[in-house]
Amino acid sequence: EHGDRIAELFCRRCHRCVCALCPVLGAHRGHPVGLALEAAVHVQKLSQECLKQLAIKKQQHIDNITQIEDATEKLKVNAESSKTWLKGKFTELRLLLDEEEALAKKFIDKNTQLALQVYGEQADSCREQLDVVNDLSNRVWSISQEPDPVQRLQAYTATKQEMQRQMSLGELCHPVPLSFEPVKSFFKGLVEAVQSTLQTPLDIRLKESMNCQLLDPSSTKPGTLLKTSPSPERSLFLKYARTPTLDPDTMHARLRL
Repeated sequence: EHGDRIAELFCRRCHRCVCALCPVLGAHRGHPVGLALEAAVHVQKLSQECLKQLAIKKQQHIDNITQIEDATEKLKVNAESSKTWLKGKFTELRLLLDEEEALAKKFIDKNTQLALQVYGEQADSCREQLDVVNDLSNRVWSISQEPDPVQRLQAYTATKQEMQRQMSLGELCHPVPLSFEPVKSFFKGLVEAVQSTLQTPLDIRLKESMNCQLLDPSSTKPGTLLKTSPSPERSLFLKYARTPTLDPDTMHARLRL
């Protein structure tokens, strides 16, 4: 507006350098103005503070990258370590299952042998009794074929008591089948319980597990970042530290600083 005059003032409303007449006669009349030199010094100070903050922010980004890269390496190591640990635990589980299978088979073999032993003893006893019956049957047949009445009577008298003992029918044996259904039912229930548990997705099982709930909840969220604000400057801390505010309902209401 006054091109022939030196712009020695700075309009703080329009943010432009103006001459001394502009605030009085020109378009900047009534606007707050100040010396351009002072405004330039203030801008220089703001620029220095901005550069300082940018440097701090730049270092923050560098530190963040370092922290993330360090966490990345630790995560890889932790993942491999966890898989190795899991491999060991599943190996232990397989060994336990193999041992349990061997114990169950041993239980079946033991009870089978006991039952077979009893069956064998009963069969031997039946064979002995069968031999006795066959022998008596042969002698009775001989008596019935004896032509001499006197000898027939004598032979009958000698065999009479034994014949009377054998006249009553013996007991019929019905071996009760040895059932292994309790063993099968037990392990069937175990398998079904494991299958029922494993049908639920792993992440849901981990959330429902009380042991996992006691751990850090962020451990189940991949890529969780804990963000914190930088600590205040010492000057601001000292400024507000000198003006404490006490709650009137505090236990130390009579405290004076």
